Amino acid sequence: MPDFAAFRAEVKKVFKADIPLADRSDWEDWINRDRAEIARLTAEIAQAEAQIDSIVYDLFDLTEDEIALLESAV
Repeated sequence: MPDFAAFRAEVKKVFKADIPLADRSDWEDWINRDRAEIARLTAEIAQAEAQIDSIVYDLFDLTEDEIALLESAV
Protein backbone atom coordinates (compact mmCIF):
# COMPACT_ATOMS: atom_id res chain seq x y z
CA MET A 1 0.00 0.00 0.00
CA PRO A 2 1.58 3.30 -0.99
CA ASP A 3 -0.06 5.36 1.77
CA PHE A 4 -3.02 5.54 4.12
CA ALA A 5 -5.25 7.35 1.62
CA ALA A 6 -4.78 4.55 -0.91
CA PHE A 7 -5.44 1.94 1.77
CA ARG A 8 -8.58 3.74 2.87
CA ALA A 9 -9.83 4.00 -0.73
CA GLU A 10 -9.26 0.28 -1.23
CA VAL A 11 -11.17 -0.53 1.97
CA LYS A 12 -14.07 1.61 0.77
CA LYS A 13 -14.03 -0.11 -2.61
CA VAL A 14 -13.86 -3.67 -1.30
CA PHE A 15 -16.02 -3.44 1.82
CA LYS A 16 -18.31 -0.60 0.75
CA ALA A 17 -17.60 1.08 4.10
CA ASP A 18 -15.11 3.58 5.45
CA ILE A 19 -12.68 2.95 8.28
CA PRO A 20 -14.25 4.30 11.50
CA LEU A 21 -12.78 7.64 12.53
CA ALA A 22 -11.67 6.24 15.90
CA ASP A 23 -9.57 3.55 14.15
CA ARG A 24 -7.96 5.64 11.41
CA SER A 25 -4.97 6.77 13.44
CA ASP A 26 -4.09 3.19 14.44
CA TRP A 27 -4.33 2.01 10.83
CA GLU A 28 -2.27 4.93 9.57
CA ASP A 29 0.44 4.27 12.18
CA TRP A 30 0.54 0.60 11.21
CA ILE A 31 0.89 1.40 7.51
CA ASN A 32 3.65 3.95 8.11
CA ARG A 33 5.55 1.53 10.35
CA ASP A 34 5.21 -1.19 7.72
CA ARG A 35 6.45 1.12 4.96
CA ALA A 36 9.51 2.02 7.02
CA GLU A 37 10.34 -1.66 7.52
CA ILE A 38 9.92 -2.37 3.81
CA ALA A 39 12.24 0.53 2.96
CA ARG A 40 14.82 -0.72 5.47
CA LEU A 41 14.72 -4.26 4.11
CA THR A 42 14.90 -3.05 0.51
CA ALA A 43 18.03 -1.05 1.30
CA GLU A 44 19.56 -4.06 3.06
CA ILE A 45 18.85 -6.28 0.05
CA ALA A 46 20.38 -3.73 -2.35
CA GLN A 47 23.51 -3.57 -0.22
CA ALA A 48 23.79 -7.38 -0.11
CA GLU A 49 23.34 -7.59 -3.90
CA ALA A 50 26.12 -5.03 -4.41
CA GLN A 51 28.44 -7.07 -2.17
CA ILE A 52 27.61 -10.26 -4.07
CA ASP A 53 28.25 -8.52 -7.39
CA SER A 54 31.62 -7.29 -6.15
CA ILE A 55 32.62 -10.78 -5.00
CA VAL A 56 31.60 -12.32 -8.32
CA TYR A 57 33.48 -9.64 -10.29
CA ASP A 58 36.60 -10.35 -8.21
CA LEU A 59 36.24 -14.13 -8.62
CA PHE A 60 36.11 -13.80 -12.40
CA ASP A 61 38.79 -11.09 -12.40
CA LEU A 62 36.61 -8.80 -14.52
CA THR A 63 37.86 -5.48 -15.82
CA GLU A 64 35.94 -2.25 -15.30
CA ASP A 65 34.84 -2.36 -18.96
CA GLU A 66 33.48 -5.90 -18.54
CA ILE A 67 31.66 -4.92 -15.37
CA ALA A 68 30.14 -1.88 -17.09
CA LEU A 69 29.00 -4.09 -19.98
CA LEU A 70 27.39 -6.59 -17.59
CA GLU A 71 25.66 -3.90 -15.55
CA SER A 72 24.31 -2.15 -18.65
CA ALA A 73 22.76 -5.42 -19.83
CA VAL A 74 20.92 -6.03 -16.56
